[in-house]
Amino acid sequence: MLRAATSKVLQQGFLSGRRGVPSAASARLQEFHVSSRRDEEAKAEAPVVAEVKESSWHPAYGIAAGITLGIPAIHYEWFLLNEETQLMACFICFVGVVHKQFGGVIQESLEADGKATLAETNKAEDMMISDLKTTIAEIGAQTGVVEDLEAVKQLKIETYKKLNETGKIKPLHDFKAQFEKLLTVIAAEETIAQEKGKQTLMKEATASVTAEFASSKDLQKKSLASAISMLKGTKTGVDPVKDTYLKFFADKKKASASVDVATEAKVFREAMITKLNSVAKNDKFYFEFDAAGKPKMVV
Repeated sequence: MLRAATSKVLQQGFLSGRRGVPSAASARLQEFHVSSRRDEEAKAEAPVVAEVKESSWHPAYGIAAGITLGIPAIHYEWFLLNEETQLMACFICFVGVVHKQFGGVIQESLEADGKATLAETNKAEDMMISDLKTTIAEIGAQTGVVEDLEAVKQLKIETYKKLNETGKIKPLHDFKAQFEKLLTVIAAEETIAQEKGKQTLMKEATASVTAEFASSKDLQKKSLASAISMLKGTKTGVDPVKDTYLKFFADKKKASASVDVATEAKVFREAMITKLNSVAKNDKFYFEFDAAGKPKMVV
């Protein structure tokens, strides 16, 4: 019965002391949080006033009760003093000394860690808020995409109209350029044919005159006498070389009178048509020439 009474008295004193003095650790625990408090929470929370209940028991009474009950408890070995109880007592003393001497340092360290964690959390929240604001701005900018697409569509329609107008003119321009190119080719072919004919005629005339002089002693003497007279500056009469060339051209003219000019023109025209069709095919012209020399569209 004495042990039960003593336990009840100590329990009432401990509970009375806890009711009389609010817990500082509990208050610090309520104040600490990883994120900042919102304004509406701060406004909603009202200061809490701890209710102090009056009691007839005082914590100091526990000292006298402890001494009174401790002596018989040790004497009658209700409480054994061995290595475990001594170790517990040393640990309690150590905790008390640490709390007394270094409690403020530990508290400051924990508060510093809490503040650092709070600062990092606020920084992360600020970054998140900034990203959300950027996202909102981008979404707001996308509201004008419809107008931009409408403007692009209208510009595309106008561009197609201009291209269609240009498409009506470009084939005519290309057709004109193709005809000009063919006329240039025809003029070049006629010039080449004339020059080739002249060269052929001169080669034939030179060969004929050379052969005639080689076979006629009289022409050789006349040619030598004409050359000597020319060197002396006393040349008189006709030049046998010139007369021989003129005679060849006169005979050539008589011989050409019997040639079928229409047949030669037809052959030349067929060769020219083949040449023009080759150019038209290689350059992908809009037309070609038929066998009669008339143009026909190929597109």
